[in-house]
Amino acid sequence: MSGIRLKDLSAALGALQLLTLNHPELPAPCADVSTVFPDRLRLAFHESLADFEAWREALGVASEAVELRLWGRASGSLRGSVAYAGATVELIGFLQLATLEEPSEEAAG
Repeated sequence: MSGIRLKDLSAALGALQLLTLNHPELPAPCADVSTVFPDRLRLAFHESLADFEAWREALGVASEAVELRLWGRASGSLRGSVAYAGATVELIGFLQLATLEEPSEEAAG
């Protein structure tokens, strides 16, 4: 059995509860609390970057503090974090990039 207890997740779980009470109008994220990072609440948005933006604005994460990470040519994420109610709330918005089709040899020649 690990040494961490449910009470050790109280900062992240408490932040989630306060967000639910203070911002019930916001789109529902995929919420993640982990024993690896017990003081972190991760809110992920897979469907819409507009949902990510709504949360970013509500939590006061500056747009210039958002990091863009790209994975290859077709996908990536936007990430930002803020201290909230004793926890670090990490926002992550997943994105699919429009890919340019490579010109075929027929079109090139």
